Amino acid sequence: MSEQKTVKEKLLEFLSNQDKPLMPKEISRLTGLNYNTVRARLHDLRKEGLVERMLEGWIAKKT
Repeated sequence: MSEQKTVKEKLLEFLSNQDKPLMPKEISRLTGLNYNTVRARLHDLRKEGLVERMLEGWIAKKT
């Protein structure tokens, strides 16, 4: 049985591969994930310290 990635894992992986900040609507369009789900999971990831909200959009924190 294959393991499915969670939405948070997909978002974090996607943002880690981007070279510029993205807004939730762009992330939703590019990933095919629901806009409201993207917004909610971004806030969860921010609380966990994994992503950062900038003026231009959201980015993954570099590790």
